[in-house]
Amino acid sequence: MRKRIIQLLVILFIGVNFLLVYMDKEGKVERTAYINDWTQSFAADLADKLYTPGVLASVSESQLYFDKNLGSFKDFLIGEGEVVSAGTPLYTYEVHNYYKSEAGLLNEQSKLEEEVSAIEQAMEEMESYEIPSTAQNAPSAFTLTEEELKVEFPESTVDATLIKGQFIVEKEKELAQKNAELTSIENQLSELQATGDTITVESPYEGRIKSIATTLEDPIITIESADLHAVGELTESERMKIEQGLAVEVMLSESDAAVITGTVETVSEAPRKLEIEGESIYPFDVTLDEDAEVEDLLPGFHADLAITMEEALGVTTLFQDEIFTDSVWKMSEEGSLVKQTVGTGIHMDDMVEITSGISTGEWIAKEPARQFRENATFITPLKTAPLTRESLKTDWAESLVTGILSR
Repeated sequence: MRKRIIQLLVILFIGVNFLLVYMDKEGKVERTAYINDWTQSFAADLADKLYTPGVLASVSESQLYFDKNLGSFKDFLIGEGEVVSAGTPLYTYEVHNYYKSEAGLLNEQSKLEEEVSAIEQAMEEMESYEIPSTAQNAPSAFTLTEEELKVEFPESTVDATLIKGQFIVEKEKELAQKNAELTSIENQLSELQATGDTITVESPYEGRIKSIATTLEDPIITIESADLHAVGELTESERMKIEQGLAVEVMLSESDAAVITGTVETVSEAPRKLEIEGESIYPFDVTLDEDAEVEDLLPGFHADLAITMEEALGVTTLFQDEIFTDSVWKMSEEGSLVKQTVGTGIHMDDMVEITSGISTGEWIAKEPARQFRENATFITPLKTAPLTRESLKTDWAESLVTGILSR
């Protein structure tokens, strides 16, 4: 009988307390929330990336032609797939008219010499040009009169210096190419004058022989550049997000090579194929960084491209399951739960950038959600772990306070 009375009293006590809490509209009854899982916001580097398939391709292709009016074709001196450099013999032919062929080569030689001279002069003028140290005195444009080429300079002296350097680098490449073409013509002229009827055409380009037209249809030889870039395609919705200059990671599908980095070079403004019913597709290409290791890579290798559309470094971060719609339950230093509205930014995997509401290092309640009540005093269990020599070196008082959070 006594045992039954005690059970009834316990049930009555619990019921009365439950009723008091339920009827407490003004918060006079103190409430306690038992939190058994909590976390801390942390700093992380986040990025919003678009993933799309791609393929490696040669940066450029150069085509060589054979004028059948100049002579009779004899032999190809190379085969498809071979790697050639400037000066590699490609094919030979016998001329029909010595004087006409000689005159043509002399004319081509004179033309190339003028082009080489113009490029050298442009480089000299740009190298000697000094960009003013202050933006106020910087000119808006610099004109190379010999080439009638106008270079626009930005107001920033740093940007202007960069553009000047890029101009010189591009001209150095152009000069090297023209010199290679000039050397090829000079060698053809020397051979013709020595033999009287035979010319060996040398390659003015470096690269790999992509195709040879044994039927002598033009172009008879196509040389693809050894320099590679990545190409891909974007859907209409993806095209709206991608622009020139975005960073790209190139991950080869069938290779153990490290991830190659690059930059979006161009994004087509015209679709590859107009579709009325289907979605339009826009081509784009990626320039690989200069230090990228591409020696063992070939055109046609497939890759996965990760384009970084937005990036945030060292930002306050939480995992997705720690955010309830647009709020978190913050465990305040006073020992109470506070429902805090937060702003979010980049989502990466299951991590979310917190742009407002909390800062890095604040404590956040995770579970159980049914215990979350505004301004409720919280208690947490003591989290224990096996003692080690390393753990004894830590501040035990700080660990104890973290494990037993109270008001």
